[in-house]
Amino acid sequence: MSDNTPIRLSIPRQERTEFSLFPLTADAASAWAGDLPVTNTPRLVQQLLDAIEELNQVVVPAERRFGLIEAMRPSLQVAMSSLPRRFINQPLVLPAEPQHIADLAEQLFSAAGTAYTLVAVHATRDRESIQNINPARLVCEALQRALCFTGCRIFQRYQLYQTLEPGVWQTLHQLYAFAERQQLTRAQVSGVKGAETTVSATYLKSLLLACCKPSQLRQSDLAAVFRCLEEWSGLASISAAGEGLFSVDLSSDRPPAYAGAMLNSEAPQLRIIATGPVVARLRQLQEESDHTTQQGVVFDNDTRLYPHVIQHMTDALSSISMRNFNRSPFQQQLQVALGLSSAHFHCAGKRNFDQVLRGANYQPDASERKSGNPFMEHRITDQWERNDPDGIHRSENRPDASTGRDSQSIEPDAETRKVLLGESPDDPASSAERFPLFPVQAVNVGPGGYCLRWATGLPGDARSGDVLCVREHDNSEWAIAAIRWTTQLEERDTMVGIELLSPRATAYGAKIRHHQGAPSEAIRVLMLPEIALVAQPRTLVTPRTGFHERLKITLLRNGLRHDIQLQQQVATTSTFSQFEFRDIPEEQKGDPAQDYNPSSDAFESIWSKI
Repeated sequence: MSDNTPIRLSIPRQERTEFSLFPLTADAASAWAGDLPVTNTPRLVQQLLDAIEELNQVVVPAERRFGLIEAMRPSLQVAMSSLPRRFINQPLVLPAEPQHIADLAEQLFSAAGTAYTLVAVHATRDRESIQNINPARLVCEALQRALCFTGCRIFQRYQLYQTLEPGVWQTLHQLYAFAERQQLTRAQVSGVKGAETTVSATYLKSLLLACCKPSQLRQSDLAAVFRCLEEWSGLASISAAGEGLFSVDLSSDRPPAYAGAMLNSEAPQLRIIATGPVVARLRQLQEESDHTTQQGVVFDNDTRLYPHVIQHMTDALSSISMRNFNRSPFQQQLQVALGLSSAHFHCAGKRNFDQVLRGANYQPDASERKSGNPFMEHRITDQWERNDPDGIHRSENRPDASTGRDSQSIEPDAETRKVLLGESPDDPASSAERFPLFPVQAVNVGPGGYCLRWATGLPGDARSGDVLCVREHDNSEWAIAAIRWTTQLEERDTMVGIELLSPRATAYGAKIRHHQGAPSEAIRVLMLPEIALVAQPRTLVTPRTGFHERLKITLLRNGLRHDIQLQQQVATTSTFSQFEFRDIPEEQKGDPAQDYNPSSDAFESIWSKI
C-alpha cells in the first residue's frame, strides 16, 4: 500500500479520566474478571461489554490498556465459546431471545476489536513513551487481536446467514493495511489461543472463509471450516503482485472476489490471494480419507471437518465458479416438502412406506396389527442398540452424522419404526401430518432452480444441503431439489436458493446387501431418471449415512425387487448423497436363497413409467 494512502479506522474519543469498575491495573482487572458469573452467559457478556465500552472512552496509555484487555481476555474466551450455543441450530429466522444473544455477541466482538485497535493506534503515535515492551511488538499483537475479533464478527454473520453491517469488511482491510504500512504482517506473535501466528495469517483466515462460499454450508460445517483455517490460513499468501485466484481491495468495504473481476488490477490497494498451498493440503486430506477408515479431520471440542466439506473447500478455493445464466422474476407460490422422507412420501403419491414396498393395495394381516409395543414379541436383535428410528430418513436433523462405510445398525426394523413414529398402514392421515406441505413464495427462477423467500412459520430446521421436493400449483409432478444457499435479510425474511436435481423422481425402498448376514431393513431412496438432453444418467438419491460407491443394494417397489450396485458418487451434502448405478447381471447376484431375483421384464415395466 502506498504511504500516501490514508488509513481509515473509526475509533471513539477518549474523553473520560476515571473508570468506575476497578483501578486501572492489570491485577485489578484480572480480579474483577475472575468474579464474573461465568455460568450466566448473558450476564457475563453484558458486564464484559459494559466494561470494555467504558474503558474505550477512558484516557489510558497504550501499554497499560493492552494489559487491562489481556487480563479480561480469558473471560472473553469463555463468553466466545459459550455464546454460540444460544443462537446456533435455531430456525432460519431467529426468535427474539437468540437474536438478542447474537446481537450481544457481535457488540462484544466489536468492542474488543476497538479496544485492541486503540492500543495499536496509540502505541504507534506514542512509541517513545513505551518502556516495558518493544513498541513494534505491542502494535503487532494488538493488530492481530483486533483482526481476530473482527473476523469473529464476520464468521458469526456467515454462520447465521445474515448480511454484514456496512463498514465491517473495511475495518478488517484497514487493520491489515495498518500492519502492512508498519511492516508487521509477517512478524510472529502469540495468538488469542496461545499458538504462534501472524497478522497475515489472521487476516487471511477471514478472507478464505469468505472465499469458501459460506452460504452453501451448514452451521456445524462452517464452524469446522473456520477452525481448520485457524491452522491452515498461514499456507496461503497475500501480496501486491503475483498470481492468485482471488483478490481484495484494501480500500473497499467488500469481501474478496475472483481476481479477474477486478477491473483496475494496477490499483495500489489491490492485493492478490494465492490459495494453492491450502488446496494442496486439502487434496492431501482427501487422499488420506480415501485410504483410511477415518472420515475427515477431527479438531478440538469434537469439531469435525467431513470429507464432503473438504471437497467443497477444495472446489471453492481452486476454481472459478460463475453463474452462466440470468434469473428471471417469478412471483408465484410453490408447494415445498422438506426432507428426504417428505419428498419420498409425496413422490409416491402420498403412499406410506409399506405401500411403496408392497403395492398401493397392501393391507397388513392380523399378525401385523400388533399393540404397538416392541417389547411384546421376541426379536433376535437388541432393541436398545437401535438408533433413532427415522434418523436416516430425516438426515437433515443429523448434520454431524458420521459417514462410516461399515454402519450396519443404522436401519430400524419396520415394526419399530411404526411404533416409535406412529406410522400405521391403515392410518394414512398420520403420514400426511408427518410430511406436511408448505406454501413458499418464489422470487425468481433460472435454468438451475428457484430463489425462495422463506418466511416465518416454516420449519425451522431447514439448512443448506437439505433435499426437498417442489412443484408449481399447476404441475402434478414433484421436482427434486436441494438447498444450496441461504441468506437472511435485514427485514428478517430469509432468501433460500434451491437447485433442481431432477424434474421428477420415483420412490423406492432399498435394502443394503451386506457381505455376511441378512440384508438390512428397507430404507427410503429416490430414483432420478435419465435426462438425455443434458447427458445426465439415472441416479439414486440416498441418505448420506451408510451408502458408498460399489455398495450392492436391492431396490423394492410394488412387491418387485431389483439388484443394483452404486457407482460414482456425483453429489453429496450433509444430508444426502447421489449416485450413478448399474444393474447387477443374473450371474452376479449371489446366493439365490438370500436374494430374490425377479425377471428383468418386470423391472423394465417399472422403469418405463418413470
